Amino acid sequence: MVAQSRQIARITVAVLLAMLCGACETGQRDAVAESPREATAKPAQDATAKPAQDVTTTPEQNLNDARIIVPDHYVGAGVRSRNVDADAVRIESTSGQAGFCLDRPGRVTINEIQPEMSTGSMRVEAFALEPWDEPNDGSKIRLSRKPAVFDRAANCNPHDPSGRNRGAAMAGLRLKVRKIGHETAVADQLVMHYTSGGHPYEFSFRYSIALCSPVDVTTRECRPPE
Repeated sequence: MVAQSRQIARITVAVLLAMLCGACETGQRDAVAESPREATAKPAQDATAKPAQDVTTTPEQNLNDARIIVPDHYVGAGVRSRNVDADAVRIESTSGQAGFCLDRPGRVTINEIQPEMSTGSMRVEAFALEPWDEPNDGSKIRLSRKPAVFDRAANCNPHDPSGRNRGAAMAGLRLKVRKIGHETAVADQLVMHYTSGGHPYEFSFRYSIALCSPVDVTTRECRPPE
């Protein structure tokens, strides 16, 4: 009887030890599979979100480079010309309506200006920078196909509501534009390709140009005044 009782006791102990080991192994597997760091859900990224302006750069750019900007109050401007024949040329000026400046004192080189078209076709054949605070008829400003250097010791100052530094900081554009074809040509804005610190950039200047065909009375920019 005593031997039989001892054998039963040994079997009982062995069963208990097996059960305990099985529980320990199960707990280890759960801990690995349910790591708190991995189980925490990450917020979904918005595919449509856009980076803040002038914050991100490509490997060919630098955050310390001066960038072309416009004053905070500027919302856009433009000009329209009626009765413009095919292949006709117009000289347009943004001064007095629209100017641009730099986000910090510096020097940039404007290499090319391309119109962003909504209808028809036009091209900028030559351009020049013109003073923002010196009235003139443009006769002394030479238009060129070559790059133009924009060098300013003063930058746009959003804390200067009276615009005291505007003349020192800003410049306008004088453009020679040609309408391609008979159709009305409307550019919604001008894309300025420039370099700063030897790095390439571009700036979309909200200045529209409409060169209206002589027979066009339906395009919004070309309708006769009511």
